[in-house]
Amino acid sequence: MGLVATATLGVSLWLGGLHVPSATALAQAEPALDRATPTNATTYRFTVGDYKATVVSDGTLSFPVGFFVPNADPEAAAAALADNFLPTDNVLAHLNVLYLETDEHRVLIDTGAGNTFGPTVGYLAGNLAAAGIAPDTIDTVIITHAHPDHIGGILDASGSPVFTNASYYISEPEWAFWMAPTVDMPNALSDADTQASTVAVAKEWLGAIANRTTRFALGDEIIPGVVSVASVGHTPGQSSYLITSGDDSLLATGDVFFSDPLNLENPDWEVAFDTDPIEGVAARKRLLEMVTGDRRKLLVPHMPFPGIGHVRAQGDAYGWEPIVWDFGFEA
Repeated sequence: MGLVATATLGVSLWLGGLHVPSATALAQAEPALDRATPTNATTYRFTVGDYKATVVSDGTLSFPVGFFVPNADPEAAAAALADNFLPTDNVLAHLNVLYLETDEHRVLIDTGAGNTFGPTVGYLAGNLAAAGIAPDTIDTVIITHAHPDHIGGILDASGSPVFTNASYYISEPEWAFWMAPTVDMPNALSDADTQASTVAVAKEWLGAIANRTTRFALGDEIIPGVVSVASVGHTPGQSSYLITSGDDSLLATGDVFFSDPLNLENPDWEVAFDTDPIEGVAARKRLLEMVTGDRRKLLVPHMPFPGIGHVRAQGDAYGWEPIVWDFGFEA
């Protein structure tokens, strides 16, 4: 299973049957994907110090367990899922996008999948609108890494930018990797077609915003109150972001870990999505040790919505503690 090219729709990504056309193909495709109106919660409002924050759902993806952790013992993976009352055949991944109002900026961290993964995702723009957040009021888009489910929402189905007044930020090593003339992933567990199509999507979407993008060094402050935290491994330039206001803070992790229990109870299991699985494991262990040590509050893109919580240590492994849902937020 992997990314494949089709004659009529160009570059396409298949993960558990989900189809990802290129922006050029999307502009030519008729009709547009139908998207149902979600009937459960799609936004969650909270604060980080003086900053107003909202997690906005872009939808969900699912893919076979054996695709996600290809080197894990299948019986052990199934047992870990069953012990946590989860299906044992597929892994469900939420797409949680963070919107932030700081003292100076209106910010998105990542943009969801847009039209790149089929009808179970691509809800970000509609859910932002339902929350009263107009895309043209967002002035800053900060990218953790350039996989389709994190940059796909940059463009609409016609290939035009969604956030028309935004400046974009991405780490210099992340940009350099995907936009190089030749992109190699010799250590990745994904197949050659998957690698080639991931590269093609990154080049097309990033290329569309090249003249509006600032590249930064890992560890830099991006805007006041938002600092890059190097999280290399999943991709060569992935950045998490530490958001601080007063005495409060939140770490938006990017894809350092994806799933409880597969990544937390088994942090040594290599993940197919990692450009370098060994580095991915090392980065995961470093971050997990750090956030359990300082009891850091996290926003994790692929954990169950709204993806806010803490990681607790449990022996040699870890567990996820979601926040208690707060109904008392005042906008």
